[in-house]
Amino acid sequence: MSYPRAGLKGMRPGAYWLLLWALLTPGPQCAAAETTQGSWQLQISGHHSFVFGETGFGGGVRIPWEVVIQFQVRDGDYLLGSGSARWLDRVEGLSNPPGWFRCRQVAGTYLDSNLTLHQTPRVRFAAFPVGGRLTQGRVRLQPGYQPPGNYLAVTYECVDEGVRAENWFALAERGKQVLGKRQDVETRRDPERQVARVREVAALPPERSIELPLEDGWTFSQGGADDGSAVSFRLQRLDD
Repeated sequence: MSYPRAGLKGMRPGAYWLLLWALLTPGPQCAAAETTQGSWQLQISGHHSFVFGETGFGGGVRIPWEVVIQFQVRDGDYLLGSGSARWLDRVEGLSNPPGWFRCRQVAGTYLDSNLTLHQTPRVRFAAFPVGGRLTQGRVRLQPGYQPPGNYLAVTYECVDEGVRAENWFALAERGKQVLGKRQDVETRRDPERQVARVREVAALPPERSIELPLEDGWTFSQGGADDGSAVSFRLQRLDD
């Protein structure tokens, strides 16, 4: 082992300290691994408007929801994560035009694709595993469920409020077909009013794999408080 010693003896002092600094300083990959190391949480929140009718004419309910995904990164590798989903009990009745329809969420039931009866409201997967992988400072998250994915199933009832909306049922059926809504409807015409009881399903994210930068504080939003649907993403580290 005499060669390294001879080489170091022949070095200038400045070159020696430069070599020592290079050997002790972490490389770019090590620095990146340190910044991503630890526990992470992705919060996805938003709302969905369940409407019996067409755009600009109909009634329904707006229900907020929340999805939380947590995962860990160790030595530059993604470890298995977990997710949870829930609806929030802040239901808002909708009417367009204003004052025409009185709508509220009600208890109900529905059959899933396996002909199993469930109570509503219900999130299909309240808890689920989340796989993933890291690539060049980004993370791809893959929820552990297959199509039709995760969804929120609700039942709501609407009544035309003192205004005889003669074409309401026909327009709502057309809106269902055009927009591809997953609705099951029971309607009734009384002498003084019309009543619609609707069972409806809406997808919850992530519907498939999603990719995002692994950066503390990263956010993304789409839609607003008055839109039919809205979603916002927020990624944060849970430890230093």
